[in-house]
Formats: sequence, structure tokens, C-alpha cells
Amino acid sequence: MTQFEIVVGQIVGFFIMMMVGYGCVRLRFYGMKTLDGMCMLLTKVLIPVLVFSNAVADTTRADLVGNWGIILLTAIMYGLLMAVFALVAWALRLRGSRSHLFQAGFIFGNAGFIGIPLVMALFPKDGAIFIVLMSLVDQALLWSYGVWLCEPVRESARGGAADGNDAGSVAGVSASGASVAGASRSGVTAASTVRSGAGADAATIPLSRRILGFLRRFANPAFIGILIALAIIVAGVRVPAVILTPLHTIGQMSTPLSLFYLGGLFALTKWWGVFAKYELYVGMVAKMLLFPVGFYALMTWFAGVTGLPLTHEMIEMMALISGLPTMTTIAMFSGRAKNMPEYAVGLVLVTTLFSLVSLTAVSAFIF
Repeated sequence: MTQFEIVVGQIVGFFIMMMVGYGCVRLRFYGMKTLDGMCMLLTKVLIPVLVFSNAVADTTRADLVGNWGIILLTAIMYGLLMAVFALVAWALRLRGSRSHLFQAGFIFGNAGFIGIPLVMALFPKDGAIFIVLMSLVDQALLWSYGVWLCEPVRESARGGAADGNDAGSVAGVSASGASVAGASRSGVTAASTVRSGAGADAATIPLSRRILGFLRRFANPAFIGILIALAIIVAGVRVPAVILTPLHTIGQMSTPLSLFYLGGLFALTKWWGVFAKYELYVGMVAKMLLFPVGFYALMTWFAGVTGLPLTHEMIEMMALISGLPTMTTIAMFSGRAKNMPEYAVGLVLVTTLFSLVSLTAVSAFIF
């Protein structure tokens, strides 16, 4: 089976599992309270266990050193995404929280729910170590720059009224918005948010407390699991099969459950208001079609010119990762901050649906 066929098979499976989740909610087998529990289980247990168990299985220090190019590719990818979508937001004349959430939604892709299953299916030999090394950069940026982008923007006297009215029209916090906030409490317990108008108060907080608050953002199961896995690999410790086997089984539950969760959100969330936002269509074409193709071509050229240890598999993986739909955690962050949660959820759901087509198209080019 070719890599393109593997991607198509995965996408079809994703769609079926999402529709099962959608049907379960529509048939009232469970509701938002259960989805909140699923979110907590995924972010605190299943995804961290999946990454940890796959990373430490037969991985050596030599594997770690030999694949450091993934860290470089991830840093380049995020640097380009930040620059591109800051420019796109400026060109589209987006302002305030809407601009920041637009950038967050199209910078951070859903590696946990969609990227990891794809990578593990495409690259069974090195996929796990690729994910661990990528996640070092991904998680560091998510819990710093990503959290900042999802915090409410204090509007100026001149420009605040327009953005404030727009935010209200898109994101009046209804029952679904409150549910996203509930999910965020389970998945983003370490995130520290700054409410609108709190800039003056922040200046009075001692520097030591601000640094401690920033570091606490990283005290989450996913990041801790990555660090533990790296420590075990560097120390040369072999985890016995009797421990790894059940951990693998637990981790494998993350793929269907994450897609059930997304399908359930489709059924319960008033996400369709985002269709009226013109930036959605620009963002999807730029991030999910044009950027992965451009990144693949650029990095292939860059690897050939520099001679750095950037293998073709690494470039293929990162090109695919660069085109993933909006990370679900972005909706959790915005829900916790009560910052246009409906807009953020809309980005997550619409881009996820579009990814069924875009990932197939990008894979046809890459593979």
C-alpha cells in the first residue's frame, strides 16, 4: 500500500468515526457533559500515554541524535506560519481578538487528534520519535504564544467598538460556549489568562510571580509525558514489554475517542456563524493547501542546498503536519478566557471537515 493510499484510508476512517460520534449525540446517547469528560480523558491520559508508549518502544539515544532535524523543521515551520498569518491578518484588516484567534487557529494544527494517527500509520518505524521531538517545539510555543493569542485583547478607544460588536455577534456565550469553557477547565488547567482591561493590574504583579505563572503553563500531562520519555531514552532505560503493552492499548483508544468528540461537537455547538467570516476561506486555502505544498518544496530545496540531516521522510511528515486543521486546544483556551468561543469552535470544526479533502489533496502532491 502506498503512502497516499494510507492517508486516504485514514481520512475515510476519520470521517466514519466522526459521523459515529455525531450520530451518538443526535440520538441522545450522551451529551455535552460526556464530551467534556472525553476531552479531559484525551488531554490528560490517552494522548500523553500514546506519545509516551510509542516514543520509548525500542528507541535509543542514537535515534534521538540522528533525528534532531525534526526539531529544526518544526521551528522553521512555526516561524513561517507565524509570519504568514500575521501578514494575512493584517492584509485582511482583522483587529483585536478576532485577529489573534484567527492567527492561533491557523498556526496551531490538531496534531494530537489527527496528526499523530496519520504519522504513526505513515511512518511506523520513526513516527513516534518524530512526534516526540516535534512536540518539544510545538508544546513550548502552544503554551506561551498560543495562550497569549487566545487571551482577550484590550481594545483602544478608537478601534474597540467595531471589534467588540463583531465579537459579540459571533461569540455571544450561549450554552455551547459555556460548554467549551467547561472543556477548557479540564484540558487547560495550567493556562493563565488576562482579561480585557487587566493590563494595568498585570504591571503590579512581581516578576517572580509572572515567571512562575508562565512556567506553570507547561505543567500539563502531554508536556510532562514527553520530558519523561526523553529522560528514559537518554538514560538508556528499557521499559519492559509487560508495561508497554497495556500502555499501547490505552494509547490506541485516543484516535476513535478524539473523533467521537469532534463529531459530538458538530452536533451540539452553534458553530455555523463562522461561515459568514471571509477570513475562514482565505485561511483554509492558505494554511491547508498552499502552505504545505510550499513548505514541502522549500524544505526539499533547503535540505539539498545545506546538506543538513533533513531526510525526505522528515520533510514529508512536517509538510503534512503544517496543513492540519485547527487545534482543539485553541477552542479550549478561548472558552476559558471567554474570548469569542463560538468563533474558535467554528474554526476547529469547519477546518476539520475541510481537512478530509485538503489532506487528501496535499498527500497526492507530497507522496
